[in-house]
Amino acid sequence: MHVISQAIPHQEFAYLVAEYGDSVYRFCRSLTYTREDADDLFQETYLKALERFQQVNILGNPQSFLFSTALFIWKSWKRKFARRKRLAPIEDVNEFTVNGSGMDDTLSAQEEIAIVHELVGALPEKFKIPVILYYTVEMSVPEIALVLDVPEGTVKSRLFKARKIIEKGLEANHYGK
Repeated sequence: MHVISQAIPHQEFAYLVAEYGDSVYRFCRSLTYTREDADDLFQETYLKALERFQQVNILGNPQSFLFSTALFIWKSWKRKFARRKRLAPIEDVNEFTVNGSGMDDTLSAQEEIAIVHELVGALPEKFKIPVILYYTVEMSVPEIALVLDVPEGTVKSRLFKARKIIEKGLEANHYGK
């Protein structure tokens, strides 16, 4: 049996999972909106990281590599899904349901959250990804710029435009101003 000469240091890979796993999972969950798809995306992201471990710079910014990998895989999934949908259309099922608690304030807050999720989901991809990274994963503008490989000013502009689109959507649904 042939032994691979460049073994992957298990401690370093375990560090990637321990240090960035929660934020990568939140990002995957935000992209997919379902737990099952998020689990699959998370696992594929770390499998790809394991395959390409020699390219991951543990001392640099491995978070950028992980988020870029997750984003690449998700975009690939979207292309495959779009191709399948064109060949064999299926009906969309809205999985989000609001649990009524009997309290008007809670229900109103849940409805507003549902509308925000819907508005974010409807954003063009170039606006949606920075919003998810900024608000869900809580990445900084410089980190998002690194992940998306765009200037920081572009990230700021996209966040600003996305907030305006979401604000208009909330106003259209009688929330906000």
